[in-house]
Amino acid sequence: MSEVWIVLKREFMERVRTRSFLLATFLFPLFIIGLNVVPHLMGDEETVRRVVVVDEAPAGMAQMVVAGLSTPREGRSYKLEVVRQPLAGMQASLRERITSKEIDGYLHLPADVVATSKVSYRARNVSNLGVMTDMRRAATQAVQETRLRAAGLQATDVRALLRPVEVSTARVTATGEEGGSALVTFMAAYGMAMLMWLMVFLYGVNVMRSVLEEKTNRIVEVLVSSMKASHLMMGKILGVGLVALLQVAIWGVLIAVGLTVAGQRLQTGGAASIMAGLKLTPAAAATLLGFFVLGFFLYAAIFAAIGAAVTTDQEGQQFQSFAMVPMMLPILFFPKVVGDPLGTTATVLGIVPFTAPVANAMRLGSTEIPAAQVVTSLVLLALTIAVVVWVAGKIYRFGILSTGKKASLADVGRWLRAA
Repeated sequence: MSEVWIVLKREFMERVRTRSFLLATFLFPLFIIGLNVVPHLMGDEETVRRVVVVDEAPAGMAQMVVAGLSTPREGRSYKLEVVRQPLAGMQASLRERITSKEIDGYLHLPADVVATSKVSYRARNVSNLGVMTDMRRAATQAVQETRLRAAGLQATDVRALLRPVEVSTARVTATGEEGGSALVTFMAAYGMAMLMWLMVFLYGVNVMRSVLEEKTNRIVEVLVSSMKASHLMMGKILGVGLVALLQVAIWGVLIAVGLTVAGQRLQTGGAASIMAGLKLTPAAAATLLGFFVLGFFLYAAIFAAIGAAVTTDQEGQQFQSFAMVPMMLPILFFPKVVGDPLGTTATVLGIVPFTAPVANAMRLGSTEIPAAQVVTSLVLLALTIAVVVWVAGKIYRFGILSTGKKASLADVGRWLRAA
């Protein structure tokens, strides 16, 4: 085991001392914190749009539209000018005012708007969906209120009768009911799955490229003369795995601290509100870590075997694409897995070893998984790792010394049959 430790230490120190590791470790948390903070900072800037309301509608409707647009929404406010004249006589002058940037646009309320439910908005920029929503909402409310009045009803009474029901969400666990946001749960499940996939992909590929580089440079011939090939492979996998765990741990701490500080300054929930909505128990967190570690070792062994079998990085990329297909399946079935985390699809994907790491990360973000399923999945995953490591070890043993010739399936089969 001293040989494994030597390789492990070398692989670990070689990566954590690189500039790319430091940049990725600290830039990624800044990116996540920025996604949470920047929208709040940018939301303080208010844009005033100058709009002319051309009123040919029944009396009082223009005032209702103005009232509907008077309240600022998400940094948008309006400076409105009501003109009660036919549009045909002033359309040219309105276009000139728009092109000269005196106004931003005009909203036309035709005489038959109550019957047709159609208005028109002309502006220099009509790609802002928020502005379009504001115009549609204000005109709709004005038309609806006019119709209600004509029917002898009051809009306030109708709104009170039709007030929608608010549904509060809460996850029920073995320890009791816990409050949780459906949106936070959904995003957390997706985030866990993507983080799991990303880390396995990045660091698994590192194992493959490390093997391929040493094989190409003929360094591996010197290494295997002083240690077993299987020990060299295990040292690489464990060393790179510890780097991945270290980076994820640093990310978690920095993101939690950053979101907490930003939440206090911006008076938002920050990391505390996210964790309160997620309610990830210590047992679930430990299970998630277990799937991450075992999933990494499984795919790292596969990538080590690929690196030993191929002769160029281009060949390795082709094989790694096929190797990553099972990890993509839970993401392709994301709606089914998150929508019904205890259903047949989610359960099968959570049991199959090659899809279990990502699928169970998504399921843990959505609900509690039965203990029997967790134990079964972890045991099958561990057994699969043992088989894959044994197979990869055989390929690794012969493949790292095979240079200058692309390995065929027959060559791989012969390596597996060798003692």
